[in-house]
Amino acid sequence: MRPKIPVLLYCADRELLSATAFALRLQPYAVTAVDDSRSATAVMMSDDLVCGILIHARQGDLAGRLIHRLLEADLHVPVLLVDRAGDLAPVRYADMVLYGRNTSMAHILGALSVLCARKRGPRSAA
Repeated sequence: MRPKIPVLLYCADRELLSATAFALRLQPYAVTAVDDSRSATAVMMSDDLVCGILIHARQGDLAGRLIHRLLEADLHVPVLLVDRAGDLAPVRYADMVLYGRNTSMAHILGALSVLCARKRGPRSAA
């Protein structure tokens, strides 16, 4: 049996966080699910994390600002931004962005498999 890939899942909406974490755990991912941006930042800085998933669920909530702060941090892991609310401007700090309410779990899993295959290291300033 292959070891599970450690990923972070951040979402301020606890119901969506729980459902998404459950679906990811059925796949080859060891999910750390958090709904607090400070905890998410601490986990993102850890050495054993392969990828981070940030989900913005509700339009106009404070989670959008918190996500911007997380993305602006000097992260060394690929980041997938899922903007289900549709009110975050395209964010250049995210490695991949999925946009809109119709984003399915299949979209997230596909993007996650691509990002987990990337090499770790600091992001380029370009």
